[in-house]
Amino acid sequence: MKQKVEIQNLPITEEFLREKRLIQDRGELALIEDGKTFKHLGYFSLNRGENFFRGGHFHRIKIECFYIISGKLLVELVDVESGEAESIILKEGQKVKIYPMCAHRFSALEDAQVIEYYDSTYNPDDDIKYNF
Repeated sequence: MKQKVEIQNLPITEEFLREKRLIQDRGELALIEDGKTFKHLGYFSLNRGENFFRGGHFHRIKIECFYIISGKLLVELVDVESGEAESIILKEGQKVKIYPMCAHRFSALEDAQVIEYYDSTYNPDDDIKYNF
């Protein structure tokens, strides 16, 4: 599964880094990406609740990136080529990159806010439903 998913914790620091979190009394600044080009930027919230989820699909081409603004998510992952399955928990301040042929479905363990981004425009033909 390591070839299909990358998780990164953004460091909390005041030093200059291209990807970091700066947490101060006045609020938080998150530098999620700096220097990379992307064509799609979205936001979603996901409330905790039975049968509440986002995703439930995989892509043949697209690499998707997500940044967790707040909350805690359970992410179910399946490598559709090998059948390998894994569940991970993502929390505030983490980024995840999901590569092609990795089915994914997000459920909220705590109400969550998420930014989604990638380097192509949305292509509905590259959203392939996957039954978890």
